[in-house]
Amino acid sequence: MKDRIDLLMEETGCERGEAELALEMCGYDFEEAVRQLPRLLRDICALKGKFVLPASGRHGLLLVVLNLKTRTVLRCRAVLSYDPAVCSIGLGEDWFAFEKHLYGCRLWDGSLPAESLEAEQALAAHFREAPPEHFERLRASGAQASDDAPAQALRAHFGDPGLSLRLKKDILDLGQFQSLRPAAAPAARREKQARTPPPEDLLVLKIALEEDPEGVPASELHAGDLVSARIVDARDIARYLARLFGGLTDAGPMPIEAPVEAIESAGGDVLVRARFAVGVAGDGVVPADRRLRASRGAAHGRGDGSWWKRFFKG
Repeated sequence: MKDRIDLLMEETGCERGEAELALEMCGYDFEEAVRQLPRLLRDICALKGKFVLPASGRHGLLLVVLNLKTRTVLRCRAVLSYDPAVCSIGLGEDWFAFEKHLYGCRLWDGSLPAESLEAEQALAAHFREAPPEHFERLRASGAQASDDAPAQALRAHFGDPGLSLRLKKDILDLGQFQSLRPAAAPAARREKQARTPPPEDLLVLKIALEEDPEGVPASELHAGDLVSARIVDARDIARYLARLFGGLTDAGPMPIEAPVEAIESAGGDVLVRARFAVGVAGDGVVPADRRLRASRGAAHGRGDGSWWKRFFKG
């Protein structure tokens, strides 16, 4: 029995008490316990919020999904707009419907894509740096979450002390959350190792990099350089995001600037990964000697504000 408990803990990352309970409920059937365990782990917290910046007449929505047990950010979404109708959705809606409404609002007239993405960055950074007791307070709070820390983070980010925020908390079991995410490959047995943060939930788009006869050779690019890229991915989500970022018009794909995140050489080619937003990147492959339209180190060290603002300039 001890071996089964240890194996279940290793396979699922659960605690001993959770593994014992799952095995007992499933008649000590190990495979059934692996399948049912996510329904027992009520550690997923979905924070839905509406906020107002009275000084500038802007309205916003936010959605942050957290794993309270591992203290990790699973989702962080925000939209900021001059249209108060973005806040027409009720906080009582389930988190998935709330997120769909939030995404739709980003395409409305009056929405502010650059500021929305910067708000996501600020919120994600706030929760990633939060102490353990912050997550314990969230677990213990009622549905109408009274934690003012997210509001303080947004006030500091926007420089508006009058910002007001209303939050509602949903607690989900892990199975409910996973049922709305892409199915993962069957879990392989892992060797015991030190705990490491989970990988980012990243969507990678297909991109084409703009050439320039006087530009930088692909083999000489570095992380932090700005490249000019077109999103050429044919998937619906890719076209939606391309239009959101300003890289798709009625005339077709348009080049947009994005910072290089990573470079990888493969034979005579170079794989370039460019970062578009939180959770969204693009991969393009070009010959190593191809000269590209790029700016050296342009994503770091400039004095003209965030690269998000430069990224969304017309």
